[in-house]
Amino acid sequence: MGIFTLAAAVLSALAASGLGADALQLVDNVLRHDGPPPRAAPPLARELLADPLAAADAEALFARAVPGKVAALATELKAETQRPFAEALALYIDQLAEAQRLLGAASGGALIDDAALIGRLEHRMLSADLLLGVADAVDREALERVGVQFMAATVEFARAIRAATDFPAEPARFDSAIGIVSIGTRANDRHGADAALIVDPAGDDHYTRKPLRGGGIAVIVDLGGNDIYAGSDLVVRGLSAIVDVSGNDRYEADGPGLGAAIAGAALLLDAGGDDSYRSGNFGQGAAAFGVGALIDLHGNDRYAVRAWGQGLGLAGGLGLLWDRGGNDHYSAGGQADAYGRGTGGLSGAQGAAFGFRNMLGGGIGILRDDGGDDRYEAQMFAQGLGYYYGLGLLWDRAGRDRYRAVRYAQGAGVHQAIGVLRDQAGDDRYELAFGVGQGFGLDLAVGALVDDSGDDDYRARVHAQATATANGIGLLADGGGSNRWEVSEDTRAWGHAEWLRDLPSVGVLVHDSARATFIHAGRETKPAPRRVVHEKDFTPQCADKPATPDPRQVRLDDFDAVLAFSAALRCASIDEAMWAELERHLAANPATTLAGSIAAVLPSAPDARRRRILEMLQRHPRCGVRALVITDPQAALRSSCWRLQAAAVAQLAATRAAADPGVSLPSFLPPRPAY
Repeated sequence: MGIFTLAAAVLSALAASGLGADALQLVDNVLRHDGPPPRAAPPLARELLADPLAAADAEALFARAVPGKVAALATELKAETQRPFAEALALYIDQLAEAQRLLGAASGGALIDDAALIGRLEHRMLSADLLLGVADAVDREALERVGVQFMAATVEFARAIRAATDFPAEPARFDSAIGIVSIGTRANDRHGADAALIVDPAGDDHYTRKPLRGGGIAVIVDLGGNDIYAGSDLVVRGLSAIVDVSGNDRYEADGPGLGAAIAGAALLLDAGGDDSYRSGNFGQGAAAFGVGALIDLHGNDRYAVRAWGQGLGLAGGLGLLWDRGGNDHYSAGGQADAYGRGTGGLSGAQGAAFGFRNMLGGGIGILRDDGGDDRYEAQMFAQGLGYYYGLGLLWDRAGRDRYRAVRYAQGAGVHQAIGVLRDQAGDDRYELAFGVGQGFGLDLAVGALVDDSGDDDYRARVHAQATATANGIGLLADGGGSNRWEVSEDTRAWGHAEWLRDLPSVGVLVHDSARATFIHAGRETKPAPRRVVHEKDFTPQCADKPATPDPRQVRLDDFDAVLAFSAALRCASIDEAMWAELERHLAANPATTLAGSIAAVLPSAPDARRRRILEMLQRHPRCGVRALVITDPQAALRSSCWRLQAAAVAQLAATRAAADPGVSLPSFLPPRPAY
């Protein structure tokens, strides 16, 4: 489905539901008036939030997200020019030494707690505090440049020595500017983890790996054999690569690794064979403040990660898993869900990107598969998932594919993020054991599932197949074929979208209606005409005698702490001393993240205090806060902020007052659309 054809179909569907084209600009308008993106957020994510339909163009998205020199690595390892082995080796060692020097300048040296990062990933996901420390230490652009140059030089070296006719007949081991260089034999060798560079010509070899830290280098180039790579090769402030030219290989990381980097670069390139990849948390193309890539050129391969990988991007990182062909199987386990949703563990995998709310934006995570009948299995947060200014893409270009997950998956954007699943060909099957996916946008986010062709089957329980809540945008577009759409519990599906903040959410289902079967609770049906549904405002569950919260004890960049403060404040009996403290807090922190919580309880403030607090809230830089404290709705209507305009329209409607003539409003205000 071409992007222009898709745009026309989406606009037609919007018109049929009573919305104009400007509804697609809702996310951009709200975010533009609520301050800049968080630290480390990729500019591309913010651009796509402003142009949601562009997110469906996987080819263009991939070209913009993946540096050209990295994309160029996924080609056959054939040398363009031949040079003697010794000359190629000397040139590469010089390149590595220069890359190591540049890495030191870009990665912050001793400011990064290598040991803490490595230890954390043995059992669980990275914390925001650890990554904030990395953010303070690194030069992100310089770090990406040195990582990309390192990867390109490594693959060029592999091409050169593969074509060399004078490969050493005897093993060798010597010191160099980068550390130990080891040359293997054509027999079955065992290599330890002490060498900076290992070159092996053939044989069924065994490699033991260990985490790389402190600005180190660890490169393996293996030209043939059925090899085993064991240990954990996570990179924290280093440069690591494995290039394996041929053979049915086993990559068995007992911890994080296999193309996984923090403040550095890690490449795993396998050029042939039916391979298996297994790793713990954070692996198989995963990165934070750096580049982590796993590229497999041929074969029927198996990928298994405990959680957090297979194309995972965290803050400042590009994580890429790219398989060029074969019938492949991708599986991701899950870690315990701290929120106790009871539907599965947290996978964070298969084209996923995550940020930390109020602290750091997400990265870019991509899983690309170019051909074959593939299987994708995960639990929650997977298969084209973006979370808090992250950009997640799963792009499958051909084959009869099967996608299975539980929740927040298969094209899901959550909290100002982009999540895309694009499948270009084949008779495919999409299954969500719970729902909340298959083209789902939550809270000013964009989720898209686009299937170009084939007879496809979509199954979920609830909140799936082009749905949106909290002013998100959810899109499911199927370009053709005889398709089956099933939800087993209720009809929050097929374009269902709920209003919040007096603004719409957008759910768009594009399909061939002549060849579609819709199933609800086991019976064939038709999508019901859409009607306006408003989400309920957050209402905290209050204890009998809640303690009055103190803003001095709240970490303002901790989203969960701010949310807990809001709930406690709305439940508490606020005395004069606390009102004085709230006023002092606003005066000292004009852009505080607690402003919305204070606005919610402002009507109960003493008169004089209420007027002073009101004036401070009306100067808050976030339009969303100002929308809570409107005193002049006619003036608010003249704002370019749609949240402010929507609140003004609601206030005027409540008092049965008319708006000033000539005010320019978005198409959905007023009147609200009649679905």
